[in-house]
Amino acid sequence: MKLLYTILVAFLITFGSIAQTTVTIDSTKKMQTIEGWGDGGGILGILNFTIDTAIGNPLNKQTLDFLVDEYGLTGSRTWEVGPRIDGTGMDNGNCDSIDWTKFQVGVMDPRTADYLVYFKNRIVAQGFQPSFYSSPGYPTHATDQKPWVMNHPGERAQQIWANALWWKNNYGININYDVIYNEPNGAITSTILADDIKALGPRLIAKGLSTKSQYAEGVAPQTDWGFITPEQNDSDLWPFVGRLSYHNYGTADPYRSYIRDFGLSKGIPTAQTEMYDPNIDNLFDDLTLGGVTYWEVAYSGSLVLIPSAGNTSYTPGAKFFRNRQLLHYVRPGAIRIGATSSDSTFRVLSFNQSGAVTTVLLNNKAAAITVNLSGLPPGTYGLSQSAGSMPTELGTVTVGGAGTLTINNLAGSGMATTLYPYSGINNAPAILTWGANPGYLVSPTSTASLTVKANDPELNTLTYLWSVASQPGGANAIIATPTTATTNVSGLTVAGNYIFNIDVKDGVNTSSRKVYLVVYGTNPPPMMGQSGFRIAAPYGLVFGDPSDTTHANIELPTSSATLQVGIGDLANSDFTGRGTWTLVKQPAGASAIVGATTYIYVSIRADVTGMTVPGDYVFQVNITNPGFADLTTQIICTVHAASTGPVINSITATPPSLTLPASSTKLTAVTTDPQGQLLRHWWVLKTVPAGANPTFTNQGLPVTNVTGLTVAGKYVFTLRAFDDIHMTTQDITVMVYPMITGIDPAVQKVSANNFVVYPNPAGNYFTIETGVTEKQLLQLFDVTGNLVLTQNIQSDKIKIDTYNLPEGIFNLCLTSNDQKINKRLVIVR
Repeated sequence: MKLLYTILVAFLITFGSIAQTTVTIDSTKKMQTIEGWGDGGGILGILNFTIDTAIGNPLNKQTLDFLVDEYGLTGSRTWEVGPRIDGTGMDNGNCDSIDWTKFQVGVMDPRTADYLVYFKNRIVAQGFQPSFYSSPGYPTHATDQKPWVMNHPGERAQQIWANALWWKNNYGININYDVIYNEPNGAITSTILADDIKALGPRLIAKGLSTKSQYAEGVAPQTDWGFITPEQNDSDLWPFVGRLSYHNYGTADPYRSYIRDFGLSKGIPTAQTEMYDPNIDNLFDDLTLGGVTYWEVAYSGSLVLIPSAGNTSYTPGAKFFRNRQLLHYVRPGAIRIGATSSDSTFRVLSFNQSGAVTTVLLNNKAAAITVNLSGLPPGTYGLSQSAGSMPTELGTVTVGGAGTLTINNLAGSGMATTLYPYSGINNAPAILTWGANPGYLVSPTSTASLTVKANDPELNTLTYLWSVASQPGGANAIIATPTTATTNVSGLTVAGNYIFNIDVKDGVNTSSRKVYLVVYGTNPPPMMGQSGFRIAAPYGLVFGDPSDTTHANIELPTSSATLQVGIGDLANSDFTGRGTWTLVKQPAGASAIVGATTYIYVSIRADVTGMTVPGDYVFQVNITNPGFADLTTQIICTVHAASTGPVINSITATPPSLTLPASSTKLTAVTTDPQGQLLRHWWVLKTVPAGANPTFTNQGLPVTNVTGLTVAGKYVFTLRAFDDIHMTTQDITVMVYPMITGIDPAVQKVSANNFVVYPNPAGNYFTIETGVTEKQLLQLFDVTGNLVLTQNIQSDKIKIDTYNLPEGIFNLCLTSNDQKINKRLVIVR
């Protein structure tokens, strides 16, 4: 009896001390609707473009299947196409008329674009709509610091709408959102972003595009908020903004909440669109504090899938499986609902999708706990959990009419557990990792290992079957143990592509994957990437494919740049000391200097200085390839003499002033460029009366009509004229006068010629000459009829101070012997 008592006490101490947490789910409390999950580095950045397309294409499509089906991705960043790598434009001086012969697709070849279409179709097949957004890439960076792009909203708009139109017309891809500048800073101000979006929005609509802008795409929520606050009252901006987007590399809070609440006030959703630590804790914070409807897993592809040597298979990154506990089960259209925990270290999120509730539990306590849930819809649920490694399936559970469920001994230390609606249909096994080790072979090595890992929601026993799907002629690959999860394969004696198939069965369903392996007869050579120049502002990045000769154009005083070429091989080798940049040609009398060559960020670089003589400078890089000839490519930089910029010879307005109800004028500018460079133009509203909203018919041309001059006052227009790197500005003023009302014309008995007012427009004073010396009454009325100045005078000439009067248009009335004379007076400072 004493022994039984001791055992009972020990049981109570061991199990009775497990902490309990209460989770309450409230389906009536609704927050944001999930648009989807994306890849911040661009889905195409994960794919393999280094091997034979015979296996590269099916390998890449299988990878996309996995990311959509298992990771739950439904969106991606895409890089702008169209902007030219040489830093010139896509038009002939009219930002609203594109020259498609100058539109450069660049690296977005048909094969690459087809992958994006494949990704889109895979998402649509699941019943969801993909979410794509465009962001500046290398070609954009060749121009985005030049004044004719940075200070010309029409030209930046053209780069964006042309890209979206190209995708829609050629591939049926809808670019849902655009980014004006990625992580704006320095000279990129909130005003520039706002002006670009206000120019872009109507042009997107006119082209039949539904694209809206992401604002502000700052490097951190704090930075983003700094771009939002100066523009928060700009009612012309926000209708064209589709998402408030931020990156997460700096101070996040409390700014995520500020962005969320501002978005709610404007009806604009929020999104996290780039970060380097995509763990589930940050995902929880962005969903709750940031209220995001769209969240991206990472910027670097290796944080999503880690490629094997040879790039023939991938291993999920360290954060992959915990994120999957939410991303895989919470689909677009799900609504985040109320979910509270009695323990602040135990986090919970719940989502309702068509009446079915998915709940994700995150136990950051060190010890296991018991969780008591309430508020669940009755039904059958599946349980899956991961602390970072491959998920463990826990089978199914049933929730009764009371809507409660208890989960015992839920592990801690960051365990993420998902309670998801179970369909009641036997689900196929989930194959979550697979591949060959090593990822490629070099003869005479002829053996490798094949591995697969899978789980099953119903906990059914899994069986495996390996087979050879394809091999080179004359090869005889032999799978040692075809019915095990891991097996050796031998006989890989012929160079070429080998494809193996793995079937995983649960007794009802079969899931399959292909494993790719390349055998090389000799060590595969390095591959050069894009080559070109990094040049200080206002230039930027000028890069082209290694098959082309990249050609940059600069003008003095710019005389230096960084030379760069991308490099890599299947072995992920270190290329330190294996590349050298040299100067192979320069103009007579020049003495440019190429500095030391370095290997950094999978590229080979060197600085060049002293390009002070106009002409062509030709550079070559040599990269050693042991046993074979060096890899080489050349790039050219043409240095031009300094130019002087555009000249605005004249600006005229026709008519130069108007009296309401007339409300339009025509602005005409005559501009030239001493060097004969292509000129671009952009008209800006500098000063307008309160309440006025004039519009241009051709804002990007030297001749434009302006309509909507419906409020009396002074309108000042600024013309910006651009060559390649200069901007010249000039203002023109148009006065709009009100109709004179409230004065009986019959009373005006004295000729207005007897009454002189000057200067008119006046500054801080004006002088009147009346021609008479008897007593007179001077009155000044504003455009609304209010009396703003009255003075008795008895002189034929008097000076009147206007220091206390605002700028504007006034009616000046002089009364003498029951006679009234009226003059219009303009005060301008």
